Amino acid sequence: MLVPEKYIIEENEIDEQEVGRDPPGVHLGYNHTEPSVIRDGVDFIAVIDQSDDVYRIDYWGYDFGRMYITSEGVQELGQRLAYEDDEIPSWTLDPETVDANDPPWWLPDDTAIDPTAACDNCEETVSVREVVTPRHQPVDVDGTVFCRDCWEQR
Repeated sequence: MLVPEKYIIEENEIDEQEVGRDPPGVHLGYNHTEPSVIRDGVDFIAVIDQSDDVYRIDYWGYDFGRMYITSEGVQELGQRLAYEDDEIPSWTLDPETVDANDPPWWLPDDTAIDPTAACDNCEETVSVREVVTPRHQPVDVDGTVFCRDCWEQR
């Protein structure tokens, strides 16, 4: 469940084609960094402001659909972005859909719009959406965070 049921006003089963591939709103993406794990669930969420207290959530991945939630629900969803001590967060914002100078009210205050990490091999700083964090790295590889280029060239 994306948010607790108490925040859901309405949830609609929709045809997969109804979920647009370029919806309006703020986009959140699940950060797939583990190359050996196939994950079921939601990979993408669009948060679309409908009115003062109603937000439309379009989501897709293995699951897809649409729901309408309260402002408390969207704030709860924003808490997924409270990175705390995670070097590589599980959920990230699409910086093209968020104005860094005027972020939505429901994002935690310290939310990084476009977090970065350094590759343990080449030391280049890249977006966390472009890193690999293998759970089981090959014996000849040192490090835990790799840019995609270094990971593919290993």
